Amino acid sequence: MLLIAIIQCMNIDTFDLNLLRMFHAMMEERNVTRAAQRVHLSQPAASHALARLRKQIGDPLFVRAGRRMIPTAKASELGPAVGEMLKHLAPALGAAPFDPAVSSATFRIGMIDFVEYLLSPLFSRLIREDGPRLRVLVRAPDPESVESQLASGELDMAIGVFDASAAGIHGRRLADQPMVGVVRKGHPLAKGKISAQQLRDTPRLSTTARHNGVESPFDKQLARAGIAGEVVYVTQNFFSVPMLLKTTDLLLVTGAGLAQLLCSQHPLVTLPLPARLPALQAQLLWHERTHYDPAQKWMRERLLEVALRSQPGRPAEPAPA
Repeated sequence: MLLIAIIQCMNIDTFDLNLLRMFHAMMEERNVTRAAQRVHLSQPAASHALARLRKQIGDPLFVRAGRRMIPTAKASELGPAVGEMLKHLAPALGAAPFDPAVSSATFRIGMIDFVEYLLSPLFSRLIREDGPRLRVLVRAPDPESVESQLASGELDMAIGVFDASAAGIHGRRLADQPMVGVVRKGHPLAKGKISAQQLRDTPRLSTTARHNGVESPFDKQLARAGIAGEVVYVTQNFFSVPMLLKTTDLLLVTGAGLAQLLCSQHPLVTLPLPARLPALQAQLLWHERTHYDPAQKWMRERLLEVALRSQPGRPAEPAPA
């Protein structure tokens, strides 16, 4: 019935079907600037498209409420059917393949700083070669609300250790990372086989993405294994970690991929842990609203490609100076 309603409210002989992409982006973003970025238009061009769409449909479609554009009753009625139509009409709409070399798309990616550090070779290459006009906005996701951040458009995708199961959330599990210890060269723990008691007696450095500073998933796993030790320094800022490790006797427990990269750039060594801990299971998450977007799909594939190269045992690719 909704498909019939859409056909009835437009002149099919003159209607520009590409305007439906703008409508669909507005329904999801509720913001002209973000919707324009989704369909790779300038804001003036997007505003012009929206004006044409209103004229064709004969309805305001979106009205301003504070900083948001709220759909009218007609827009709310048409929204689900338009989304479904676009899935089937993409070939008819002539959607061109995404070309990063000429695109000015914006990507909002959620990841904490040590993940960004691991992926910095990708972003360096994007800036230098693949997409000189692309814009990447990185911010730390909140593990407790990452699903709503993705659904609202605050983030397009997020990488991290999440417990996400909400409707509309897509995910790809990245390569598992075994957990290891990292200490400075010459550290007392680096002189031989480590016992659980030695680990309990060693002060630890802990990193967390949680805004309230509560214990990380690493801390909980170490506590369950009986080798937690006392955490004396907790930080959300990863770039202080190498300096703290190489100038103190602190111990960091982290994934083997990150440990390998740290040790390739600083006078640090990895340590096997005396208990078998579950591997770190990171994920790349995104929402249904960006699932079919060619630009977003392209970026997700690039992130997955680089995450695969960061597996333990592969040669560490140094971050750019």
